[in-house]
Amino acid sequence: MSHEGAFARRRMRGAEKDQEQAPFDRAQGRPDERGEKDQGGRIPLRANARPHSAGAECVVRGMTRRDFLRRAAAGAAGMAAGIGGATLHRAAAAAGSPRPTARQNSVVLPVARAGMKYRTLGRTKLKVSELGMGTIVTQNPDVIHRAMDLGITFFDTAECYQNGNSEVKLGEALKGRRDKVVVATKWHTDGHTPAAELMRSLDLSLQRLKMDHVDLIQIHGADNVAQVSSDELWDAFTQARKDGKVRFNGFSTHGSIATIDAAIKSGRYDAVLTSYSAMTADSLGPVIQRAHQARLGVIAMKVLQPAHEGKDSEVFRPFRGNAYQKAIQWVLKDKNVSTAIVDMPSFEVLEEDFAATQTGMTKAQLGEFEAAVAVVAAGACHLCGACTGQCPAGVKVADIMRYLLYHDGYGHRERAASLYRGLPAGASAAACGDCAGCKAVCPWGVPVRERLERAHAVLA
Repeated sequence: MSHEGAFARRRMRGAEKDQEQAPFDRAQGRPDERGEKDQGGRIPLRANARPHSAGAECVVRGMTRRDFLRRAAAGAAGMAAGIGGATLHRAAAAAGSPRPTARQNSVVLPVARAGMKYRTLGRTKLKVSELGMGTIVTQNPDVIHRAMDLGITFFDTAECYQNGNSEVKLGEALKGRRDKVVVATKWHTDGHTPAAELMRSLDLSLQRLKMDHVDLIQIHGADNVAQVSSDELWDAFTQARKDGKVRFNGFSTHGSIATIDAAIKSGRYDAVLTSYSAMTADSLGPVIQRAHQARLGVIAMKVLQPAHEGKDSEVFRPFRGNAYQKAIQWVLKDKNVSTAIVDMPSFEVLEEDFAATQTGMTKAQLGEFEAAVAVVAAGACHLCGACTGQCPAGVKVADIMRYLLYHDGYGHRERAASLYRGLPAGASAAACGDCAGCKAVCPWGVPVRERLERAHAVLA
């Protein structure tokens, strides 16, 4: 897949520092010395601008909430003067360049703001915003403040995101407004992890968050039945709930149908965080419906995968500029979904994704989008997990495919490389060089051996 062109939009927008500064050059990641604005109050980009890189985390300097609101007001004034829509001018990133702070060539759909909509998170009865906020890369607390101002009430984090800094930043941002939001974090179990170890993990998360409890604790990456069947984990949750440290029990999975079904049958879980998008409707739609009918809250992640896969496809031409919004709208049309979480580390992306909740697709637009997704889905990884355990050499095929998506689609290059290098000995694609032929077979036609070799080349 090519990584160039007008629609080569990288999802990763490096984190923003909390500071005020001169007008911000979004591609350069630094103040624009010119300070020029177009007629809509926006900062134009230099044609040859390249994203600023600041080491492994690609930290990019950004606006504070005050700056953003000031510019938003200027943009609104321009729109009132006759400018339709809020086009965000962004330069296309060249293949191999550092990750930009915002999506390229992105168009925010015209918005008649009616406010955020809310849904019930399954049997918890918690009311949550239909658009939730993931915090894998978010670092600017002002972006989180703005999200709350827009009505976002569901925030998802984990102890491993940013090596724990995600929980720290989220806790700082929510100070004084904790009772207005629902907070979810995660702990790990392999199915045999002792309850005491899980409790220590939870206590450390609460210390980083500076909270006395979280609303939802989730198994991180539960992709086998043993994890959701763990009695040790149930004991830990039961004790934590008794101690007032957690309210509800959940798990995350990258689309393991068997795992979701086992969790439903157990009756122990209140919510499931699962991959779900227009690409996985046929495979995951039925189990998501079963989860909803069993009164589990359904939290959708990886909802933007069709936009990542289709960014260079000719069939996605009609959606260039708002494909990410269409991907969000597609998931939110499913009333089995309680909330869809998306990483929104910059003001621009936050506003863009919020705009998706304020409009919808017509039946004709829905058909066009689904037809385009069907084309780009052919030969693309669906994150279905069917390849799990297929390799006789022990290569973690499903995990590596996901890391490659983080690298190629999301632009989370350092994170993808870190995850890949953290695989156990013998589990990486380095072992593929010794095989005459790949035993892993993808039901969607993904050339597994070819993708594994590419993953090792770019991530090792």
